[in-house]
Amino acid sequence: MHPIPPYGVAIQEAIASGDLSRMKDICRQAEEHLNKAEDVSAALQVLKVEIAKLERR
Repeated sequence: MHPIPPYGVAIQEAIASGDLSRMKDICRQAEEHLNKAEDVSAALQVLKVEIAKLERR
C-alpha cells in the first residue's frame, strides 16, 4: 500500500472508516507533518533574509 499524505482526504477516509487504530495513526502522521511544516516555515524566513541580503549587493 502506498502511503497517503495526511491531508484532508486521508483524514476524511480515516474518520469514515471508524477504525480507531487507523484514526490514531493518521493523527500521529498529521502532527508529524505539521511539526515539519513549522521547521520549513522558520527555515524559509531565514532563506528570505539571506536572499534579500544578496539582492542588495
